[in-house]
Amino acid sequence: MGATRSQQGCLRISKEQWLIERVHLVEGKEYPFKKDGHRLFMIDTPIELMTPDWQVIARIIITEITVGHNETKGIYKILKVYSDEEVKIVSGTVIPFDQVR
Repeated sequence: MGATRSQQGCLRISKEQWLIERVHLVEGKEYPFKKDGHRLFMIDTPIELMTPDWQVIARIIITEITVGHNETKGIYKILKVYSDEEVKIVSGTVIPFDQVR
């Protein structure tokens, strides 16, 4: 019997998963997150921070993760908070996961 886990290329979280609104994000500051399930994230590798509706709001690195008890908790650091124009441009390049199949 094996464990199910998912490798992640971005961090897509909701307010319930501790998402901070873009206007309150501060470059260089770290924030916690949590997600259901066992997930693998690359540590210290730039990825995108997304809202549940696939809006890319910041460039981040994940600095710490803890996996267990069917949940993943971690800490991410803000590298860049995207402007309104950047959100529109970068989000326009994203293909939502449910549209890939």
